[in-house]
Parts: sequence; structure tokens; C-alpha cells
Amino acid sequence: MRLERGATGFRDRGEAELPRTDPAAFRGACWEAARRAGGTVGGPDGAGVAGFLSATIRCGAREHVVLGHPHLRVVAFADAPVVPGGPVPVFNGPPGWAVGFEVLGFDCLTAEELGTPLSEADLGALSRAEHAQIRHWRPDTVGELLFNSWD
Repeated sequence: MRLERGATGFRDRGEAELPRTDPAAFRGACWEAARRAGGTVGGPDGAGVAGFLSATIRCGAREHVVLGHPHLRVVAFADAPVVPGGPVPVFNGPPGWAVGFEVLGFDCLTAEELGTPLSEADLGALSRAEHAQIRHWRPDTVGELLFNSWD
């Protein structure tokens, strides 16, 4: 799996700004996915508890946690809400209705992709600052790197 510049959320001083995922676009994709699932969208929205975008989609009695990356147009699904300062919960695969994200330009990451050991990921597009953060924080998996709460 190839990780693109901005995956960690860090950049070198003087380097071009990182792309930004528009929180309104993320929220709109959540509503589209919920519509397809016959569900509803709950908060939080905008910048989530750990620097990434977050929402819940309720389908019947089931609540799905959706995480959006602040710089890359990717989303992940977790088994429980993120606790401020805590680790990301277990990642789940995208539900069938996740195509609502894809039609609006977001890539839905699978649990296998998110669980890929970082040693097996292509980090060639990442900046020097991103590599420094990886050495400092030592994430084990792609999911831990993408959905981090590093400061």
C-alpha cells in the first residue's frame, strides 16, 4: 500500500501546505452513505477528537463510526468512537453502503489495508518531517499512522 504526502499530517517548514479534506465534503459523504443505508448521521463532525474527521452512522440498532483523514480523501470504519487521547479502536471493513463515500470521491479503506504493517507500506512519497514523526511515534500499522493523535 502506498501512502501519500500528508498521511501523517506533518510537513517540513517551508514546504507547500498539505491538501485539506473539506469537513463539509466529508459530512456530505456521510449523509449520502447514510441515505443509502436508510440510516442517520450523528456527530462529532468537523475536526474530530484526534485531529481527524469523525461521524457516526446509525442503521437500525447498529452504530458505525466513520473516520475521515484530514489531508487525504480516505475514510475508515471503526468498532467504537475514539476516546480523546486514546488509541483508535479496532478497524472494520467498509459496510455495503460505503459506496456513498466512493461516489463522492473518497476511498474506503479495508480493515486489511489499515492493518498492513508499516514495514510493508510504500512510504516513498512522505516528507522528511513525516519520516521523523514515524520514527518518533513508531506506529505499527497503516491505520495507526493515518488516524493518529500525534501533536
